[in-house]
Amino acid sequence: MMIKSGTKINRTEKNHIRGKRWGKMARISNNILCGALVAIVAVLVFSLVFAKIAGRPPAILGYQMYIVVSGSMRPAFDAGSLVLVKPMGPEQIKSGDIITFKGFGERGALVSHRVVAVDISDEGHYHFTTQGDANDVADPNPTSAKNLVGKVVLAVPYLGILLEYAKTKRGLFLLIIIPLSALLLYELLGPCPYPKRIKTEKQAGEKGSYGNTPRSRRHLAPRKEDKVGTEN
Repeated sequence: MMIKSGTKINRTEKNHIRGKRWGKMARISNNILCGALVAIVAVLVFSLVFAKIAGRPPAILGYQMYIVVSGSMRPAFDAGSLVLVKPMGPEQIKSGDIITFKGFGERGALVSHRVVAVDISDEGHYHFTTQGDANDVADPNPTSAKNLVGKVVLAVPYLGILLEYAKTKRGLFLLIIIPLSALLLYELLGPCPYPKRIKTEKQAGEKGSYGNTPRSRRHLAPRKEDKVGTEN
């Protein structure tokens, strides 16, 4: 009986220690995640502000961000998507790549279409024949290398709508400033019940939660007749 009772207590203590370890790992993971979110939001805010001041498209880690306004590339990506464009030289572009380039016309609106053919002149000049995935025919005019912006490497559905809204004063306040402030306040002033819990556990240990009180030891101590029986 003594051995079974002692084994039960040891298992309880092991489970308690294991639970504390998992709790500590969860707290560390939560802090890392919150810190990463704060960093991402801070970088996004800086990119938006800098782009607005410089009059350039927002960029992050060397990738330019553009918002798709038409469905010509459906199903690859639809209107409202956010595309990340990596600037590349014309020699790095091959057939099948989706590129962003300046279209023809006075405004020179940006277009993101798939390359269906690459032509190189005798002088070494590159021209790209492009076509939207949702279009039945290729674009009428080939794109020269000087109008190339870069290659589309990632498209995130609907994120462009949020980014466009974040450019407004109200959107910047609701989507950037408030979440960033909330995360910072959570990190600085968030609930920290650990000292109270440690105090509670200490008090529970003093009261003999795990059989460490003199009364528990007296209860678990072998009786005289049990000791005699064991020696025999």
